[in-house]
Amino acid sequence: MEYSELLQIYREQIDTLDKEIIYLFSRRFQIVKQIWILKKENNAVILQKDRWEKLLNENIEVWKDLMVPEQFIRDIWEKIHKESLKLEKEI
Repeated sequence: MEYSELLQIYREQIDTLDKEIIYLFSRRFQIVKQIWILKKENNAVILQKDRWEKLLNENIEVWKDLMVPEQFIRDIWEKIHKESLKLEKEI
C-alpha cells in the first residue's frame, strides 16, 4: 500500500474516532444535566469533592495502563469537570 493511501486510511480512522468522542461527550453532558436536576429537586449537595477526586484518580490509573500521559488525563478531566459545573447555571 502506498504512503498516501495508508495515510488516508489512518486519517479516516482518526476522523471516525473524533466523531465518537464528541458523541460520547454529548451523552455524558446529557446525563450530567439529569443528575443536576435530580440533586436540585432533592436539595442535595451539588459538588461532591470526594467523588470528583476518586473519579480523577481512577481514570488516571486506567489511562496510565493505556499509555496516556497523566498530565493529559488531568487536563482533560479538569476541563470536563469545569464544563459540567457550568451546566448547573443553565438549569
